[in-house]
Amino acid sequence: MSVLRPSKWKIAPQITLVVILVFLGCWAGSWIGRLVIIRSDRGHMLALSNQLLKRAEKVFNEADLVLSRTNGSEHPFCSEEEVDYLRNMLFETKYLKDIGRVKDGAFHCSAVYGPAKAPSPLAKPDLETDDGILVYANTPLAISSATAPIIGKKNANVVLDPTAFDALNDPIYSFGIMFNPSGNQNPLGIFGTLNLGLQLEKLSEGAGRDGDIVFRNVCNARSCVTLHAKVRDLEESAFPIEASIIGLGGALGGAVGVIMLLLQRKRLSIGARLTEALDRQSLTVEYQPIIDIQSNEPRSAEALVRWIDNGEAISPDIFIPVAEEEGLIGRVTLYVIDRVFADMGPFLQKDRRFRINVNISASDLIDPEFVPMLEKRLKRANIQTEQLGLEITERSTANAAAAVDAIHLLRSRGHRIYIDDFGTGYSSLAYLGELNVDGIKMDKSFTQTVGTGSVTVSIVPQIIEMARVLGLSIIVEGIETAMQRDYFAGLKTEIGGQGWFYGRPVNAMAMQKLIQASSI
Repeated sequence: MSVLRPSKWKIAPQITLVVILVFLGCWAGSWIGRLVIIRSDRGHMLALSNQLLKRAEKVFNEADLVLSRTNGSEHPFCSEEEVDYLRNMLFETKYLKDIGRVKDGAFHCSAVYGPAKAPSPLAKPDLETDDGILVYANTPLAISSATAPIIGKKNANVVLDPTAFDALNDPIYSFGIMFNPSGNQNPLGIFGTLNLGLQLEKLSEGAGRDGDIVFRNVCNARSCVTLHAKVRDLEESAFPIEASIIGLGGALGGAVGVIMLLLQRKRLSIGARLTEALDRQSLTVEYQPIIDIQSNEPRSAEALVRWIDNGEAISPDIFIPVAEEEGLIGRVTLYVIDRVFADMGPFLQKDRRFRINVNISASDLIDPEFVPMLEKRLKRANIQTEQLGLEITERSTANAAAAVDAIHLLRSRGHRIYIDDFGTGYSSLAYLGELNVDGIKMDKSFTQTVGTGSVTVSIVPQIIEMARVLGLSIIVEGIETAMQRDYFAGLKTEIGGQGWFYGRPVNAMAMQKLIQASSI
């Protein structure tokens, strides 16, 4: 978990205490403090390295399966039918960005790029295993300025998602994920910042320390993970605790300091600050309109939670994952719903056609108390269930069994359910049929390709058409220009648009004025 030091932290009393107790022998307290900090992080390093190893196994297993299916294709090589076959396969994956076909040392076509105008020679692989697998560690992508690892076998290759491990990233630690070939060949670094593109001798598993670096290595048959942290970074992240230990000194520094370490780390965490903000009711909610692209009328809006702490705007991308880890996300969800009803309740009572969408999480879906608490609030606010839409991130649907039951219950009550940021995570369109949701919100990364010449935009009509076949409504996020609006309007499908072109997030009063002005 990320740790930030609040500006409220008052260090002067601790400095005064250090000055008073320095003559009592603080060197022992300082030594004990460093030892406690390092050892307290070893358990976290073990857990994190095992999580990374499990994710690596999933990534490589998915690559193996797709390579096998691609090489077994019964369609003519790089024909229109085969490109469609590759695209359908790509939609079903979690950790792949593209699937390509190669022959005679040259690239011929892929799911995203389509058929190449002319075969492109392949670069020399960073690793060629004894069983014929080609591994490219850090290859520039044809459709963007990003780089990604590529694995190939026979007449197929796959581009691995360079963000496959981002959700497990911790800023204190550096990590490297290595492809571990069978036999006596050395592993090759293909993810992370450590050993990227390098082949190293087989890693010795376990934990250790090398100068200012503490590390842990773990391996399995297909992959290796190495995790590093600098001792000075660990000390810096817990500086107030170490200062307290030094101030107390000696034996007190060892006993009392460890207790302060645990308490102070909790106090300095984002989770503790978020708890305090919820207690003070200092979070705010803004509203961004969702416009029918064909009629240009606002039909709904999304409620977006905002947090400003001591003048610092903390992004939801930072505090929402922390809230999920700390078990606070349920409080955040209900806080936002309460705020929506307080801000927009009278307006929603007058206009029963208008809907406000709020975001819910995986833990909300499986919480048996969530639906009763939601119904109680709706009844108290005199708001109809149809007026409160629920948006679920793709990662919240990873546990399909739990998600399906919860979504069915919420829809039976009248709520419309959307998959948010579609295209960035776990859901394939076939998977959406199983979830039985009402619609998808297409991620803004697709919208940003409109008008850029990127081949990624060619996938957009296919997504919209398949969503239409499944009976799903569509909302497109991130519309910022008239060109983007015109592109989606030209698809002749009922689509909702959301983005700065239609309006930035605003407070409740401004949102109501915008809606009223559009109805004149």
